[in-house]
Amino acid sequence: MQLSWSLDTARKWSNLPAQLVARNGITWGSLSTAQKTAARTLIATALSSAGNTLHIGMQAADDYLAANGGGTSSYGNSYYYIAFLGTPSATDFWMLQLTGHHLTYNIAFNGSHKSPTPLFLGIEPKGSFTQSSTTYDQMEAQRTVMSNLGASLTSYSSAKLSGTYSDILFGANGSGNIDGTCPRSYSTVTDHGLLYSSLSSTDQALLQTAIKSYVNTQATEYADDLLGTYLSANSLASTYVAYSGSGTVTTNGDYFRIEGPRVWIEFSVQKGVIFSSDIHYHTIWRDKYGDYGGKCIS
Repeated sequence: MQLSWSLDTARKWSNLPAQLVARNGITWGSLSTAQKTAARTLIATALSSAGNTLHIGMQAADDYLAANGGGTSSYGNSYYYIAFLGTPSATDFWMLQLTGHHLTYNIAFNGSHKSPTPLFLGIEPKGSFTQSSTTYDQMEAQRTVMSNLGASLTSYSSAKLSGTYSDILFGANGSGNIDGTCPRSYSTVTDHGLLYSSLSSTDQALLQTAIKSYVNTQATEYADDLLGTYLSANSLASTYVAYSGSGTVTTNGDYFRIEGPRVWIEFSVQKGVIFSSDIHYHTIWRDKYGDYGGKCIS
């Protein structure tokens, strides 16, 4: 479904099920088999293999939730959406938005340029599960790198934040449970953690791997361009890493943040919703200058 471009329209994504917060576009469940095939080809082209696999697996996770206590009225792959904001063009600005419970890709194109943020990932169940005879482990890459990074950060006293975090700061926690107003107020965050230069070379590599686990969800040409910016010597000199909680990814309230001149990544461990005795994850990747194709800055 094609909609007119506006920032207010683009911001209508959430981490809640689509039955609770309306999304843009057309539902996956309303597409014909041929349309789903065409949509999957488009998505696979717009993303890397890892990014496409995440999309498929997040839909499967919702089917798993529907079959294990969530119910089909709120959960399931049918409640994922696809929308075109603006007119698809090889030269002019437009955006492909893929959204649903626990996944949002906001992929903006402007000629040869692409901006893939904000990108929200969440997952319940937190680890491996089997749905329709296929086994998935969504967010394994992000979970693993944060676990490895956390194990190292606990040895740096300056890396631990003074506050506690029940969710990500800059997710879909604006009015109406959609993305907040633009531009984001990153300057309100005053507790930054530890500078990249204060890490050992081994731990610097862990931080870089964590950033790559998000950026490499995108097509190679764009991922390489962004990584060249985020991981440049100048950018890393002003990049911070921090954690709150136990430094693991296994305890409710554990939290990680990577903050650079442009890159912003948060990873939050929270109490489960459908599996209330367990945990689940929310995480966000933002670009301070590139969100929504750079249209989220003043």
